[in-house]
Amino acid sequence: MLKYSLILSVALLSGCAAATTADHAHKDTFLTQIQTDYPVTLSKIADNVWVHTTNYSLPGQAPIPSNGLVVVDGDEVTLVDGAWGELATLSLIETVKSETGKPVTKMIVTHHHADRTAGVDAAEYRGVQIFTHPDTPVLAARAGWPAPNTSVASLKAPQSRTKVGSLEVAYPGPGHAQDNLVVYVPSAKILYGGCAVRGAEVKTLGNVEDANLTAWPTALKWVKATYPEAELVVPGHGKGANLSLIDATLALLAEANAEETDDTDAAP
Repeated sequence: MLKYSLILSVALLSGCAAATTADHAHKDTFLTQIQTDYPVTLSKIADNVWVHTTNYSLPGQAPIPSNGLVVVDGDEVTLVDGAWGELATLSLIETVKSETGKPVTKMIVTHHHADRTAGVDAAEYRGVQIFTHPDTPVLAARAGWPAPNTSVASLKAPQSRTKVGSLEVAYPGPGHAQDNLVVYVPSAKILYGGCAVRGAEVKTLGNVEDANLTAWPTALKWVKATYPEAELVVPGHGKGANLSLIDATLALLAEANAEETDDTDAAP
């Protein structure tokens, strides 16, 4: 009887080990397939800093590139914005781990739109700590997008700033969205403007459904005055450049606000 019990125990343990091995193999295959289906481009722009770019396809439109940052600070790896989508964000997290040899530990979400929040649930599931404006969870939930579980109360007021590791996160005030944040990497003099700043090749303001066109210029002027030493500005979409990106966005805003004034003056 004892011999039979030992044999049964060994058989059960062997079966569990085989199942665990099979589960790991399945998980590895799954993650590899995700990285194939949702490719991520990592472009190194400074020591320990990369721009991550993924593409999102809307029906009937060309793929839309979406940017964010990857910053390695010792054992911490911080994403500034995830990818546009849950599976794309899982692909991003795996790609970053492969590139840096370290897991993603933190993610700063710069506003509530889907291109910034769509991967929040996937990141939180992987144990990533989220930092965002205190209005972002409510605005995201109201819009039907994944809502971050955490936010930073000290970013509530316009022109407020706080630290996340070595990074500085700032809320310049409403602009592209009510809750849009910017992030500064002091060690590399890199400013991530997110969707508050338009890409170098872009000639329009893009999605302004939630924008505050009158407050946006004030927010951008504060950003430029606060980070005059920034040598590279990375937008949420499109190509980066120097602080001229802010000037170009301000010019687009001036044009849009002038047109709005003309339309108001022309109304009977």
